[in-house]
Amino acid sequence: MYGAIVAGRVRSVWKRMSEGDVDAPVRMAAATMSFRFVGDTQISAQFTGPAAFRSWLEGVFRLFPGVRFEVRDVIVAGWPWNTRVAVRLGIDATLADGSPYRNEAVQWIRLRWGKLIDDWVLEDTATLNRAIDRQAASRGAVS
Repeated sequence: MYGAIVAGRVRSVWKRMSEGDVDAPVRMAAATMSFRFVGDTQISAQFTGPAAFRSWLEGVFRLFPGVRFEVRDVIVAGWPWNTRVAVRLGIDATLADGSPYRNEAVQWIRLRWGKLIDDWVLEDTATLNRAIDRQAASRGAVS
């Protein structure tokens, strides 16, 4: 039962993010939460705290306006004081040049009493870097 509740909450947060609500995950964040977006990309990051988390999310939404996330699977394990959650995501956006961006990612999070304490994300960085380059090229052509 607890796992189903957590999975529903995780799905709800991703749905709200697809609607442009960057505060949905930030509201879950503990004051000392740690975040890491793995890889060698413009948006790769490692930091601590909700303020940095919000700033990073805002940057992602500026880079990919209208980005949408599809939760494909959620696995929950553990107890309320140490909950581990694995999420498989589909990512979809329309780039500035009109071409589609589709990617996949996995997220591994830890919750303590419903608060996000650790968030680790791995996206296909080769696909992501190509999309970032297309965004930059399209924006450069408009300027």
